Amino acid sequence: MATSLFLGSSAAWAVSGGGLDYANLDITGQDFSNGNYKGKDFTQVIAKGTTFANSNIQGCRFYKAYLVNANFESTDARGASFEDTSMENANLRNINAAGSYFGQSLIDVKTMENGDFTEAQIPVKTLKLVCEREDVKGTNPVTGVDTRESLMCLD
Repeated sequence: MATSLFLGSSAAWAVSGGGLDYANLDITGQDFSNGNYKGKDFTQVIAKGTTFANSNIQGCRFYKAYLVNANFESTDARGASFEDTSMENANLRNINAAGSYFGQSLIDVKTMENGDFTEAQIPVKTLKLVCEREDVKGTNPVTGVDTRESLMCLD
């Protein structure tokens, strides 16, 4: 009977799809560009200098990830979660981050130029600082949305 219970637990784990994807891995400097990682878990990943350029990371979770110098240029990050991340010098140029969640480290990114942040969740105090940035400008080349308007920055 103990064997039966053990097998039942394993089967439940497999059915749930509860894999950790890239969670807790060190993927520093790796190239994830031009890929489809939709819905993958990057929780607590160390991704210093890693590139996700031109990739689909819709709905990905980057909770407490170390994304210093990471490249998200022209990435489809709709609905992604960047909660409690370190994003110093991360490149968010041309990103489509509509409906995504960001923490206060958004103010530390290298650039947000031409980004679409429509309905993104950003802490109020952080948003005020983001709107003061000189690089919060332009129009997203894919969605046609103005960056400042997508952030609801008052001019």
